[in-house]
Amino acid sequence: MRVVGVTTPVGGPVVDFHIEHGAHPSITLFDLGYVQLRPLSAALVDDEIVFTALVREVVPADHRPKDRFRVHVEPGDEALVTVQRFAAYGLILSERGLLGTVNSAQSHAAGVWTLPGGGIDPGESPAEALRREIHEETGQEIIIDRLLALESEHWVGRSLRGRLEDFHALRLIYGGRCEHPTDPVVHDVGGSTEIAEWVPLRGWRQHHWTNSSRMMLAQYARKLWVWA
Repeated sequence: MRVVGVTTPVGGPVVDFHIEHGAHPSITLFDLGYVQLRPLSAALVDDEIVFTALVREVVPADHRPKDRFRVHVEPGDEALVTVQRFAAYGLILSERGLLGTVNSAQSHAAGVWTLPGGGIDPGESPAEALRREIHEETGQEIIIDRLLALESEHWVGRSLRGRLEDFHALRLIYGGRCEHPTDPVVHDVGGSTEIAEWVPLRGWRQHHWTNSSRMMLAQYARKLWVWA
């Protein structure tokens, strides 16, 4: 994945870099002298995902972002497999509420609520991946309105298969809507999603969400009412 920073929405790039394994894009951007103001787009260009953001130069009052790295299992002498995964998730609203899913036993957070979405396949744009994943997990057809964030998490731990991985997750978060909501249906039976439901906006805090999803919902909670 590549990050491109521009100082105006129609301006040329002032910073352009590939996200190395384990590197937090906001930290790399800061170290190159820039701070992100807001994301603009994420597109597939020559089989590479390019994330474009509006940026400004770093000033003395700015603080370097904190890294998000955790070691769940110490590697020792065991072989460590390096994995970098690109994914897209959606904060999707309709007249019925917020679209949420519950992780199945095929995940590390079984029974926990999360925003719908999943991995981006090779040659697939992030927006295409999100629409596909949401249809597979919930049966809903959506309209993507905006790109909200690029999240990065890095950890060392075991996969569900038991292998020890140095895992770097890069997640594009979108905001969108469903104009014709129906009762959600999980089509990808046996996958990472157990249940899909429309969650009332006033009651989303009553559910147990993944840390990533809860952070996004808390950040955009006030805007939910405007978008709905």
